[in-house]
Amino acid sequence: MKLLLLSGSFHSKSKSLLIASYIKNYLKDHDCDISALNTLPFYSEDLNLDKPDNVTEFLRSVDKCDGIICITPEYNHSIPAVLKNSIDWASRPAFKSPLKEKPVTFITQAEGSVGGARAQAHLKLVLDSTLSIIFPSHELMITSVSKMVDENGDISDPDTKRRIINHLDAFIVFTKRFGVSD
Repeated sequence: MKLLLLSGSFHSKSKSLLIASYIKNYLKDHDCDISALNTLPFYSEDLNLDKPDNVTEFLRSVDKCDGIICITPEYNHSIPAVLKNSIDWASRPAFKSPLKEKPVTFITQAEGSVGGARAQAHLKLVLDSTLSIIFPSHELMITSVSKMVDENGDISDPDTKRRIINHLDAFIVFTKRFGVSD
């Protein structure tokens, strides 16, 4: 199975990237790609007419993947611009985009006790409009993320590790329902 991992942050100590790396390692029997969303230009109708090569490559990876896992922090009670921008690019043309009928799930993380719940709500709203198939699961929100994920990307908390693994395993089963095989 080919999975696309979309991180909402790219700074040098990004917990989202560390979690994405953990996921890629856990799902080593699958083809997982972490897209460099921070290299995409801001979406513009003008650029959409003659897409830059990195945008074309990103759209191809969205089209060819079997499912998408968004791993993101919450910024100002919403999703980071880099993640929203990538969704904006992939959502064109409306109702016929590479996101249409694409299984997608979310893992949010934050230092606070809400764990990115508002970012998840916004992701559901945004991706519902793209006709993506949103994984109907218990949301996976990681609170106190600095205590749960160390600088090497190891998940130090056994309960958080169990929750991530259960979520990923269930998402794989969910994605297979749409005719995807290993």
